[in-house]
Amino acid sequence: MGTKFDAMLACRVTGTRLYGKPLQLIDIEKQITILEYLVAYIRQSKYIDSICLAIADEKENYGIADLAEKNGWNYVFGDTVDVLGRILKAVDKFDTQMVFRITTDCPFMYHEHLDELYEQHIRGDYDLSKFSELPEGAGYSIMKAEALRTCHIKGISRHKSELVNSYIFDHQDEFKLNIQKPDEKLRRPEVRVTVDYPEDLVFCRKVYTALSGRERCIPIADIIDYWDNNEESRRPLEEIGIDWGHGRLWA
Repeated sequence: MGTKFDAMLACRVTGTRLYGKPLQLIDIEKQITILEYLVAYIRQSKYIDSICLAIADEKENYGIADLAEKNGWNYVFGDTVDVLGRILKAVDKFDTQMVFRITTDCPFMYHEHLDELYEQHIRGDYDLSKFSELPEGAGYSIMKAEALRTCHIKGISRHKSELVNSYIFDHQDEFKLNIQKPDEKLRRPEVRVTVDYPEDLVFCRKVYTALSGRERCIPIADIIDYWDNNEESRRPLEEIGIDWGHGRLWA
């Protein structure tokens, strides 16, 4: 479509609930990290041109750059707090016009209709396109780089945090939005496929093994079926519940 469309993935290893989330292993035997498995999903798109990591400039994050070099991904180091500014630094360096964004502590994502969403995004000249109500961690957004720049100029510190889309969430009338609902089966925000706690990591490893993650990118519908049919495995995650923080699931 003649538009530079890059995955911009903000990364850092520090975290109070679980350290090193992007570098945690989803496949212990094959030494496959959460981040590498997530990129396998992103690579299913025929439109995404490159993978770029926007890494927080702290010594403990240098291992993320090593992983990028090993896999041939682009990367930049940037501000540890201003996550949006860090992504824009990568946007400027790689001349990106459209940004694909997903958090890097999510090994699984709803990839099946990513290219369809991108086509809608381009045809409709939207500032942001996304699916709503997906399991927590399975969603993502497509954004104009210029819309993100507007967020950085107008936003306060909270809008520049890891909730990169939060200025748009707060000022929806300023942007042209394309919010799609997936099939009803997939509208399950209470299902956790993010890795924020040790219990999440245990569950995601079980999913990866049980549903043949080594051979394929597991469809989110299959993970929902696994969740519904394995009460004992999901119970620790149900106790964690949904993080309804300000604009969190939307952003």
